[in-house]
Amino acid sequence: ENGAVTPVTVDASKMSGVESIAILASKNPMPLVCEYSFTDTAIGYVSTRIKMNETQNVIGVVKAGGKLYQVEQEVKVTIGGCSG
Repeated sequence: ENGAVTPVTVDASKMSGVESIAILASKNPMPLVCEYSFTDTAIGYVSTRIKMNETQNVIGVVKAGGKLYQVEQEVKVTIGGCSG
């Protein structure tokens, strides 16, 4: 992937009571890339693009019903996107 525009999707649409979704990039200088809060009637789904400087794990954290759920996936970066 091009690290300047790495696509990331977190789909928690089948979960009820999704309160928030956070996306983290484990080796970025600031690992918390973004966090989205949802209303009671919203569908828990986020699709965005993030910057990454190198190959690393991207982590999606879903808060639903007062509990935290996480999924982790390694994303290979061929062109770094955080420098200069």
